[in-house]
Amino acid sequence: MKKILIAAAALMLLMMTTAVLTSCTDNDDNATTQQETNPDDQTGYTTKQVPVNRDGQSAGTVTIRFYEDMPHVPYISVSDFQSVVLPGSTVAVTKTGTGLYLLNNAGATATVSTVNETCAFDDYMAFTNLMGLVQPGMENGYYDGYPYIRFSHQTLSGGSPAVTFDYASYGINLRGDDAGVYFPFTTLADLYSDLFGHNVACNGEKVVFSSRDSYSQTGIEGLDEDFSAENLMKSGQRNADMIAFSYAELCFVVDHLYGFPTGSDFEASILRVGLDKTLEADAMGQKVKEMLLSADMQDYAGGMDMLNAFLWDRGHTVMWNLGKLPVVNQTFEQKYPDMYEFYQEKVMFPTVMENTQINSLAIPQRANIFGDQNTYHKQGNTAICHFDSFGDTDKEAWNAFYNGTAPRPTMETSPNDPMVIFLDALEKADNDPDVKNLVIDLTVNLGGSSDVVVAMTSLIYGQSFYRALNVITDQRITWYYDVDRNFDGKFDEKDNDVHYDLNFCILTSPLSFSCGNLMPALCKEAGVLVAGQKSGGGSCGIGSYRTADGFFYRISSARGHLNDEHWQSIDSGITPNVIIGYDNQQTAVYQGREFLVYSYRNLYNLNSLSNIINEYYHY
Repeated sequence: MKKILIAAAALMLLMMTTAVLTSCTDNDDNATTQQETNPDDQTGYTTKQVPVNRDGQSAGTVTIRFYEDMPHVPYISVSDFQSVVLPGSTVAVTKTGTGLYLLNNAGATATVSTVNETCAFDDYMAFTNLMGLVQPGMENGYYDGYPYIRFSHQTLSGGSPAVTFDYASYGINLRGDDAGVYFPFTTLADLYSDLFGHNVACNGEKVVFSSRDSYSQTGIEGLDEDFSAENLMKSGQRNADMIAFSYAELCFVVDHLYGFPTGSDFEASILRVGLDKTLEADAMGQKVKEMLLSADMQDYAGGMDMLNAFLWDRGHTVMWNLGKLPVVNQTFEQKYPDMYEFYQEKVMFPTVMENTQINSLAIPQRANIFGDQNTYHKQGNTAICHFDSFGDTDKEAWNAFYNGTAPRPTMETSPNDPMVIFLDALEKADNDPDVKNLVIDLTVNLGGSSDVVVAMTSLIYGQSFYRALNVITDQRITWYYDVDRNFDGKFDEKDNDVHYDLNFCILTSPLSFSCGNLMPALCKEAGVLVAGQKSGGGSCGIGSYRTADGFFYRISSARGHLNDEHWQSIDSGITPNVIIGYDNQQTAVYQGREFLVYSYRNLYNLNSLSNIINEYYHY
């Protein structure tokens, strides 16, 4: 990817105050002023001990630094950061020359130059691996930790695990002295952010680590309300050094850690020249950049939200959510009507179209045919089960079962759990001598966990793996998993005996997104029938991040761009083996603009589906 020079950020860095003590360190008895010894970093700084919160539990303190040329941006040593995100581990640092350092942790090594502002990993993924927190000894891959599936291994081909990041191109300064190497806290947090959602943030007063960061209360916001959007907005104004660094770091993340799923109109430009130049080349983008570099917190928030219009990929990437703050949203609409209209066109209009299709047509039509209570229905020799998400898993109930403290979850105890719904349908169909065909309805399935997808494919056709491209290293990855296929609470040889003598059909529509797109991709290449309309795409895992100011955002992650058997992206959707036409189309209106929505009744015709399945499998 292209490296870019952020002139505005560099200029702001030059204009920063040189005061040693700042509001972050005033009146702090633990603060000390020292001097670095490297010729390239003769900059005074203060240190501060701040508390560490790990998933709601106190985990001691850690030292952070504030340099006098960047008095509001917290820095941390790489060794201390490693001990925060992976307790019991550390990074050994060896000074090898003027401004040169060799970093070594249990996974890999990195070479840092604080003169050239570069960091070169011999194996980037191994160096930043936190997945041992989820499954001991696990490689840096993808696994959500559901107990009926476990990570087995991965294979890699192509590309190279070695990665060099050039921070000088972004005006980001790496520091060093005889004791260690120091990065901006957010820079390290971004490098370590993975597909599981491990995330850590520092506001200059505290460090908070979350095993899974999200908009929900399980993330950093739920652990410390100071990181909630509402409280972050209260500061009102932003400092010059934080403005410059926050923009530079955001550009670095989008340029290097974004998965490029091909869902955005601006993606090709970002891949070619980077986010900064992409914004500069577009009239609306120039306004977005001005907002991102604004000292006014509300303008900055509006700029983050406007980035959705440049990166919108149907929901994996969410740069900001003004809808969470109605007052800010209203101010933005009134202050920037042309930008708000642009945002409506790029983000809100396609979202409204999708929601209208789901809530006004697809779900009501299905309910009229099957009812809205049961998830399993039978007609003749064909049954259908539907679940509209691969999420909503009752993980607590499954963990209790695998820990031996509760029976296996059932439809009575966990009626919304997709695996429970699927197992219920499998068992009913398998035990019914009339049923030969089972349709898995993904027509309004918007995704969730690939753990669930892979466990289901294991039961459908006996394979439990999928493929992804690491956009950072250009390595082709195949992730393999073990599945407790008889769901008896154990991984053993008895799992190999499980087989269901059913003809499976995956039913899809343009609403089938993310894991709702992954499952038909896997099933089709395995020879399982896919019928309906072309699925809606969605080809990346999700990375969770925090801006330097503390705001949550997420992006399609470069660590896992999903591919098919030919190593092509599946983002354009999966074309069914048999296309089922729509019944008719209707017109809907949003803010005076008309758009088409389609009747899904034909997709739910079990007589027709039975004929399609029987013909496909020559039954």
